[in-house]
Amino acid sequence: MKVERTILIPVEGESQPCVDGQHYGVSIMQVNTAYKSRTGVGLLQQYSEEVASDAMGKFFQRTSEDNGKTWSEPTVIYEPVETKEGILRQGESALLLDEEKDAILHFYNLSLYPESRYTGDVGKFTRIFLRISRDGGKTFTEPEQIIQKGFDKENWARDVVYGRNNASISFCAPIITSKGKILLPTQKRPLETDSDNPFLIDLEAGCFIGEWTDEKIEWGLGEMVNIDSGISSRGIFEPTLAELMDGSILMICRGSNSTITDMPGYKWYCISKDGGWSWSEPSALTYHTGENFFSPSTGSRLIRNSKNGKLYWIGNILKKNPDKENPDGNRPRYPLQIAEVDERKIAIIKETVRVIEDRQEGDSPFVQLSNFRVYENRETHEFILTMARIQERSEKDLTSPAYQYRINMEGSDD
Repeated sequence: MKVERTILIPVEGESQPCVDGQHYGVSIMQVNTAYKSRTGVGLLQQYSEEVASDAMGKFFQRTSEDNGKTWSEPTVIYEPVETKEGILRQGESALLLDEEKDAILHFYNLSLYPESRYTGDVGKFTRIFLRISRDGGKTFTEPEQIIQKGFDKENWARDVVYGRNNASISFCAPIITSKGKILLPTQKRPLETDSDNPFLIDLEAGCFIGEWTDEKIEWGLGEMVNIDSGISSRGIFEPTLAELMDGSILMICRGSNSTITDMPGYKWYCISKDGGWSWSEPSALTYHTGENFFSPSTGSRLIRNSKNGKLYWIGNILKKNPDKENPDGNRPRYPLQIAEVDERKIAIIKETVRVIEDRQEGDSPFVQLSNFRVYENRETHEFILTMARIQERSEKDLTSPAYQYRINMEGSDD
């Protein structure tokens, strides 16, 4: 495997205090990239400025006609809106090219921040919206809230009520199955939730299931999976999905051992045999040898390479350490690895684990190698991963450009 790192999107201007009053600097986040149509090498890219932890500022869009070699000047596509109740911010987002419809789907959270910065109350006022482009991103339809069939704008999905709880996307990479269904990975807060500590909420994971009816998408909501809070203090969340060779759906989720650090920090997986409507009980993701590995509370990604047909998992696996190998909640968020998935055993093939990026000399111990996006290059079949190295300078400084990593899986034994 060969990895080449460059700066894709620099940070402009000097670092400024963040809206939370505790940090400073801006990081370039959520660099979502999609091909503009079912053929060709034109790309659409959207990205945001993170102005505090879990708080986004402006969103930008640009295009490339030469497969990412050069880019157009970015244009602002969203700015936070001040209201009497607080600030409306776009949050986590995702792009998906539906090749059969030759349409780009743009999913995003829209949230009310009563105090401008992120607090637990934000989770009560978050909904998912969708825009659709049929001309390669030049224009989009008006945003429409995703609503489960049979529900309304307030009670917009099963056990989801605006002002009380939410379903949302986070670290989201939607997929389209071989049967043409759109699976939107989703996490949900329970209706009865104590928002005082948003980092100790028993989140549940699953997916919205979409199907085209004429020019609209009709949405259902599959079973939401939970886990005992004594095993994972924040439930399971930030699901990533892949269709396996046998047609079943694999879901790998983030967990957490925050406040219960005597418990192991794992990634958790479930299997669906019916397209995401129901799921097996969560199991800890292991190596194919049966050995456990430790992983901090971070998102991860499943992606299949169209050239070699192999399914890969990208995420954080902690190094062997005689002093402390188990994570402490979210930390440490390095190194970042890629590995092949054994689709029969549902496990990581140990000898295929390769490091994409690690903490470098001079990096802060708080550096985050975790908030990434990835797609496959149509021409070279490389994986193109983009990531902000948040807190690479110091704990308080969030400043980071968007780095690009070209990952060539050929010669993975090098």
